[in-house]
Amino acid sequence: MRNLSMESTELKFLIENKIRHSYVEKYINKPFIDQEKIFILHYFYQDLQMSETKKQQYITTIMLVQIALDTHELIPSKDTDEMTETEKQLSVLAGDYYSGLYYYLLSELEDIDMIQILATAIKQINEYKMKLYNENIQSIDELFTTIQQIESLLFTQVARFIKVEDTIISITKEWLMINRLYQEKENIQNQQFSYIDHFVQEQISDTDKLTTIHIVDEEIHSRKQKLDELLVHLPYHFIVLKNTIRDKVKLAYNTSVAEEG
Repeated sequence: MRNLSMESTELKFLIENKIRHSYVEKYINKPFIDQEKIFILHYFYQDLQMSETKKQQYITTIMLVQIALDTHELIPSKDTDEMTETEKQLSVLAGDYYSGLYYYLLSELEDIDMIQILATAIKQINEYKMKLYNENIQSIDELFTTIQQIESLLFTQVARFIKVEDTIISITKEWLMINRLYQEKENIQNQQFSYIDHFVQEQISDTDKLTTIHIVDEEIHSRKQKLDELLVHLPYHFIVLKNTIRDKVKLAYNTSVAEEG
């Protein structure tokens, strides 16, 4: 396997140059570009029979979709006052700007099927986001499932479309969910908005931040166990991928179960 981490870093620079806009960056924070998501897409596309330039175009386009979704998500819940109305409007416009960029790139690729896949994923993700925003969640398990769909659905839809193995798709879902849980935990610790904290505070009376962090830590532990089981049963030729993921999520190397040969 080539050095995917190094190549993912190079792709990140390409994406940063593609989305740079001085006016947008003057009024809102520069968009977050998740390098691990670039790594995942790069892994998905590495063995496909197409030019490196075309692979870069697909990865850049899909990441622009993610950046647009993330930028729209910067608008806080209706119960918070973290942004002014002007900042909210600028975040919406910035998200629309990144969306316009990915539509432009897709038109260059002339791939109608991929356009449909991404459009369907965006629609489904926004439906899950509306469940969160409208507080249409009945249990903590449903909350975690909803968050996982928001975090991973774009990547799993693309993966299925290009025929990535089901086990790799399951690994991707757990990996992305663990990363999101760590992000939620950091938000709680830093007194920033967290959907998990908001749900727990609404559903459980006389609770505090430590209680929510404990709930998140338990979910992280559970997800890590599931991810470990999936990694252990991957065939040996996936060893570089397995070790990379274990390092990235700080997952102990499982010695209790023999690796598949």
